[in-house]
Amino acid sequence: TSDVAHPVHLHLDHFQVLSVNGERPQGPPEWKDTVELRDAQTVEIVTRFTDYRGRYVLHCHNLEHEDMAMMAAFEVV
Repeated sequence: TSDVAHPVHLHLDHFQVLSVNGERPQGPPEWKDTVELRDAQTVEIVTRFTDYRGRYVLHCHNLEHEDMAMMAAFEVV
């Protein structure tokens, strides 16, 4: 959670948003590569890692945050 909006991007695979602050979004699910996290918001996503096994990165697309290494890496085995 944060008090600033963050467009968070997942590399190499698309995802669907399952919930925003614990509530399901309205309408049919959409495949995305970026989701906007707003003030103090939590988002639950689901994805399929089918093309690549190894390290993935997700990061904030705000330039100042990218420069400050606001990112995470995780391993898909």
